[in-house]
Amino acid sequence: MNQNTESGSNQSVAAKGSGCTNTSCCPPSSPFVRATSKVGRNDPCICGNGRKYKKCCGKNA
Repeated sequence: MNQNTESGSNQSVAAKGSGCTNTSCCPPSSPFVRATSKVGRNDPCICGNGRKYKKCCGKNA
């Protein structure tokens, strides 16, 4: 019965943790860097029809 109680407390501690805090096993992640620039809402559409992105392909996004 002690084993169930101990494992239950370990599971709750593991669930509350936000992840590994030891930097030797888990290096800090680098921020996401976009390869290409984002298309602005008022920029010309990427499909090339001349309309604004927000009125063309951006309407569905």
